Amino acid sequence: MKNRKRARVLAVGLDAAEPAFVRQLIEEGALPTLKRLLEAGSWSRVASPAAIGSGTVWPTFFTGNEPSAHGIYSDWCWQPQGMSLARYDSSRLVPFWKRLADEGLKVGVLDVPFAPLVGISAGFEITEWGAHDAFDGQMNFAPGEIAELVTKKVAPHPFASADRGATGQRDVEGLKRLGAECLTGARLRGELAERLILERETDLSIIVFPEIHHAAHRLWHTVAADHPLYAGEEFENARTVSPSPADVLREVDSQIARLIEAVGDEATVMIFSLHGMKPARGLPAFLSTLLEEAGIAVRVNNWRGLSWQGRVQSFIAAIKSRLPASLKGLYHRNVPQRIAYKLAQPTMIPAYDWNQTRAFALPTDQHGWIRLNLAERESKGCVAPGRYEETCREIEEMLNSIVTEEGRPLVRGVMRTARTVEEALKGSLPDLVVHWHDAAFELPMKIKGRLLEAHPAALGQTGQHAPEGFCIWKGAANSIPETIAATELHHMLIASLA
Repeated sequence: MKNRKRARVLAVGLDAAEPAFVRQLIEEGALPTLKRLLEAGSWSRVASPAAIGSGTVWPTFFTGNEPSAHGIYSDWCWQPQGMSLARYDSSRLVPFWKRLADEGLKVGVLDVPFAPLVGISAGFEITEWGAHDAFDGQMNFAPGEIAELVTKKVAPHPFASADRGATGQRDVEGLKRLGAECLTGARLRGELAERLILERETDLSIIVFPEIHHAAHRLWHTVAADHPLYAGEEFENARTVSPSPADVLREVDSQIARLIEAVGDEATVMIFSLHGMKPARGLPAFLSTLLEEAGIAVRVNNWRGLSWQGRVQSFIAAIKSRLPASLKGLYHRNVPQRIAYKLAQPTMIPAYDWNQTRAFALPTDQHGWIRLNLAERESKGCVAPGRYEETCREIEEMLNSIVTEEGRPLVRGVMRTARTVEEALKGSLPDLVVHWHDAAFELPMKIKGRLLEAHPAALGQTGQHAPEGFCIWKGAANSIPETIAATELHHMLIASLA
C-alpha cells in the first residue's frame, strides 16, 4: 500500500439488513468480520424515515435532507400538475460526494440505490450494475477508464440477466435459484469493489450490497419460519430453502473483509443499514377500493365520461388485470424495462372524477399512501386548503375504525407527513401514511360492515421493510451516539476524511 496523506474511509451499506437478525448472527459467530469491527468499535441505532416508505431512505442518506425537502418516497412519484405518476428521476438530486469529488477527493460509489451519476473523474461511480431497484434499466458508470474493469474483468452480476423471481412459495426451485443469484452477486460485488478501490485508490468508498434486500423480500420465511403469517401448507417445503438470507449475509461478511484489506486496517469503516425487514405475506391492496366505497374517491363510472386517453388506459388496465399469472410472468421477463414502465404508468391510477375525489391511494410497496386532492397544489384539486385538516381527520377516523369480521384491527396507525396545510401545499409526499397490522395480509381479508373482499398482491413477497437500521463504526471518533439520524451519517464520513 502506497503512503497516503489522507485518511481512507470505507462505508458499506447492507441494504435492508435487519438489525436484530444481524446481531443474532454476530453473537452466533456467523459474521466474524462484523464481530471484529464491533469489538473494536461501536453499534448505534439508525433512525431513518422508513416509516414513510423505503424509497425515502437512500435519498435522505445521500442528500442529507429530510423527505419533506427532497420529496422522494417511491420509485413512482405523483405529479400534481398532470394528475399522474412518473418514474423516479434521480437527476435533480445532488449527493454529498459530488462536492467532495469537486474538491479533489477520490470518491468511489457502487450501486447506491436511487443515486444519480454525477460524473466523477478521479475515483469511480457505478449505478445499476446489480441493483435491487432499477430505473434506467442499464448499467451506467464513470469515468470511461474503468470500462474494461467493469465490463470484462469481473463477470456480470446475475441480476443483470436473471428473472430474479419465483412464482411463489411452492416454487422451491425458483426460490433456491434466487438465493443462489444473491449469493453469487454478493461475491462478485466484493471482487469488483476490491479491484476498483485498489486501482482507483479512493479516499472514500461507498459500496452497497442490495443482494440482502432482494433475498429478504422473497425468503424471510426462512428467517422467521414460525411466524403465523407463514402457517399455510404452501410454506411446508419452503421454510428451509437454501441459500437463505443468513447465507447471503455470511457471504457479504467475507466480502467486507476483503474490502477492509483493500483500504487498509487503519481506515475508518462504517457498516450501515437504513431499514430492516420483518414478516409479511404479499401487499395489502384494498386501500383504493376502501376509499371508493367510503365515497372519498369517485371513479368515472361510464365510458362516455372518459377522455380518449382515459378509455385506452382503462382498456389496457382491464386486459392486464385479467392476465393469468403465467402470462404476467412471461410479459415481465421478455418486455424491455423501459417499455414496461411506459405501459404501466397510465394504468397505475384509476380514472377518477377529480371534481368529486377528495383523496386517493397511490401505488405502494408496503405502507398505504393517501394523497389529498388539494386545491392550489393538485391541478384538479377539489379540497379547499381550509378543509385540509377536516378531511385528514375524517380519513384517519375511518381507517382507525376498520376491523376484520372477527373484530381484529387492520390499521396500526396513520402518520401525517405535514404538520400544517401550509407545509402540505409545498409537499411532494403522500399526506397520510397507513401502517398495517398483520391482519391486513390475510388471504382473503373481509372488513366488517363493508362489501369488499381483499386479496393481497405480490404473494411471493414474505418480507416487508422494518423501520430501523443500524451502524457499526470503527474509526477515530471519540464518541458515537447511541442513535444516529440517517441525515447525519454522511457528516460522520466527511469528518473522518480530514
